[in-house]
Amino acid sequence: MTEEDKAHYNKKIEQINIDHRESILNVLGIKIQSMLDSGGLNSVEIDLIEDVARLAEILKLFPELPDGVIKKILFAMSYFIDENDEIPDIIPELGYLDDVKVVGWIVDEVQGQIPKIPGA
Repeated sequence: MTEEDKAHYNKKIEQINIDHRESILNVLGIKIQSMLDSGGLNSVEIDLIEDVARLAEILKLFPELPDGVIKKILFAMSYFIDENDEIPDIIPELGYLDDVKVVGWIVDEVQGQIPKIPGA
């Protein structure tokens, strides 16, 4: 991901409304279940699902995280949910590559700002 991409996404992160946390989490659950039900997931898609599920777990376990961290996590989940992001999810083998990059970037960004998940 380029610095230009990060600057673009950081502007979008600033616009995230943390009051939409529950609705984003609900839609995330539906998206993940839909992917699991469709079957035939490759290892990249499985890792992506695990990453966004981990982010959702972090939000549930630590609701008092700083707003900036919450916005980043909600942005990553929203990006993953969006079927028509930079590379539309419907494109076989390629559709989730941008999601992997964005979610991975956010995981790296917030990693030092969140407590360890018990038992992880």
